[in-house]
Amino acid sequence: MDWLKRHLKHGEFAGVLRGESLARAYANMDLFVFPSRTDTFGNVVQEATASQVPAVVTNEGGPRNLVVPGTTGYVAETHEEFVARVVELARNPELRTKMGRAARERVAGVSWDAAFEKTYMAYRACLPGNAAAGASQKAALA
Repeated sequence: MDWLKRHLKHGEFAGVLRGESLARAYANMDLFVFPSRTDTFGNVVQEATASQVPAVVTNEGGPRNLVVPGTTGYVAETHEEFVARVVELARNPELRTKMGRAARERVAGVSWDAAFEKTYMAYRACLPGNAAAGASQKAALA
């Protein structure tokens, strides 16, 4: 953190935020840059995109599954591409706006309840005697 503070003289380091403060921070972002290669899901990516903020993520870990490359943000394959995509979006407000809108649309209706329901449907499809129901439920999961 000290390195970032020394080198990002205009950066803001708000620390841990929750509730209204967190929502306000997301709403004030232009771009969500998430370089993690180990995060298993990336809930913060969904929170940012729900606020119409496009995201740049790495091609490792769960967040790569939350971004539609070129539509809601970018999934970078290399460090060089990661930096290039961040710079591209930083310099292009029209593209950020377009991707932010697409990102918001993509996460509309996403909830833990919906995720759990899909999981339950998948389990039910695996129960003996549910082959026909499983086919229709499998289609609903796609």
